[in-house]
Amino acid sequence: MAACAALLAGCYSMDVATNGALGESELSMEEGAPLEHVVVSNYGWFLFNAIPLACGNAEPDAILPWKFLSNQVKAELLHDRIMLRAADRNADVKDLAFFLDKQVTFDFPGTNFSIPVPYLLCYKEVQFSGVLTARRKPASPDGGSDVRDAKRTIDEMNRLLDRLNPETTK
Repeated sequence: MAACAALLAGCYSMDVATNGALGESELSMEEGAPLEHVVVSNYGWFLFNAIPLACGNAEPDAILPWKFLSNQVKAELLHDRIMLRAADRNADVKDLAFFLDKQVTFDFPGTNFSIPVPYLLCYKEVQFSGVLTARRKPASPDGGSDVRDAKRTIDEMNRLLDRLNPETTK
C-alpha cells in the first residue's frame, strides 16, 4: 500500500531543452540570444479539493521526490524555481507561460478510467515554461539596480499570481 501511495504521490520536474532549433526561433532576432527552454511542473492529490495528501517535492534542496500532507503545488514555488534557474544561468526569461489543471474526479494516470465521485480525490497540476535568453547586460556585483529590479519583478509576479490563483497561497 505504501509503495502504491509513493508511486502515485505526485511529481515535481524541471525539463530543459537546449538545441539548435532555439537559434532559429523568433527570439534569436532580439537582443538576447536564446539559451534553453525550461518547463517546471508539479502535481499532487487533494482530499475534497482542499486537504493536501501527496505531491511532488518542489523544494530546491529536496531529498525525497514527493511530500505527504503538504501543498507544494503552488504557482509561487514553481515561478521561483524557474527564476532561480534563470539567475543561475545569468539569463532573462522570455515568453513565460503558466498552466493550471484541476480535476475533481479521480482519474487513474495513463487510463480513461475514472471514479465519478466529485471532490473526493482531486488532482492539481501547475506548470511554467519559458525561454532563457542571454542577459542583455550583466547584473552588477554590488547588488545594484539590476538586482533590485529583478527582485521587484519577482515580487510583482508573485502578487499577480496570488490574485489569479488565490487558493494556492498560504
